[in-house]
Amino acid sequence: MLIKSFKEEAKCLLTNKINVLILFILPVIFVFMLGFELSGGVIENIPIAVVNYDNSSFSRQLVDAFDKSETFNVAYYAENEVELEELMRNGKAGAGLIIPENFYSDIASLRSPTVLMVYDGSSMSVTSVAKAKATEILLTYKAGAAINHLTARLNLSYREAYNICQALQLNTRMLYNPSKNFNYFLSPVLIAGYIQAAIALVASISINHEIYREPAGKRLGYTSGKIMFYTLCGSLSFILCIALQVLIFRLPFKGSILSALMLIFMISFAVSSFSVLISAVIKNRMVALVGGAVIFIPNSVMAGTTWPIISMPPGYQSFAAYMPFAHYANNIRKIYLQGLPMNQIMSDVSYMLIFSMAVLILTELVMAVAAEEIDDKELNR
Repeated sequence: MLIKSFKEEAKCLLTNKINVLILFILPVIFVFMLGFELSGGVIENIPIAVVNYDNSSFSRQLVDAFDKSETFNVAYYAENEVELEELMRNGKAGAGLIIPENFYSDIASLRSPTVLMVYDGSSMSVTSVAKAKATEILLTYKAGAAINHLTARLNLSYREAYNICQALQLNTRMLYNPSKNFNYFLSPVLIAGYIQAAIALVASISINHEIYREPAGKRLGYTSGKIMFYTLCGSLSFILCIALQVLIFRLPFKGSILSALMLIFMISFAVSSFSVLISAVIKNRMVALVGGAVIFIPNSVMAGTTWPIISMPPGYQSFAAYMPFAHYANNIRKIYLQGLPMNQIMSDVSYMLIFSMAVLILTELVMAVAAEEIDDKELNR
């Protein structure tokens, strides 16, 4: 019965072009769309608006430092804060720099003037990059101004003044993604999120409920065949998309292929099992389709791929740990970027295997209960 069920789904796939589109063609299109969309990797040329109330040579040099950085593009000079905020509200500027009046003279008089950076909180990714680079530029100028004061007022050498200002040296090192490339971070999990949703959309309407009338052994073979077929289709879709990401869009892949294959197979197995359970529980195909979509489409976000699970409420952290995607996404990202060894994924692989087998057993129990209800109805006629 398992082989017959597998062949039945293969025949359905060949005749139903929509399923081919969902499982294989759309993921490939998504890879190319995402690859081109995130091809820049890092956020550059953020348009910035400047309000320069000082307009001294020093303040113009500071503005020029922002303009010459790869991160910023000084696109607007506003007359005041109201005009700057209007530029940001209209989406023309992603950040703002406000230099106060008497900026340079206050520095020379040791009055410690305040430079204000304004960020657009509605675009957190842009704000994060802009804030980091702006802090770097302003700290450099702050240290330079302090060094000039010490050399001029206390007749210190540049090295002595530098050592006083830089009492603490700080070096940073970015491991695994030194270029801070968003493409490397997002693409592996966004593609995976789409593929698991695609598996759910086709597998959640795969059960013919007439199978309830068959003996338990045939039912088990029937559902197992469905699960194995969609596990295979999902795995092939994953492999195809990963190959395109690595070969065409040059995403780094530092881990072993075997580790990736184990994760791919297990996430496909887990999603296929749960989707077939949905199909077994819900007889209305449209409702089952919606049910699969509701469960799996938001699942990739809920499983900590963009917002870390450790920052979620404690109760939700426990819930997220049961999601198969939570055991796949961060591991596959680390295989891409860190070369995560196989021994570190085995607990997650084991969980997804146990989850899938438990769901398969639950599916059989659901079908057994449904079969008993059918028998009872027929006896009462």
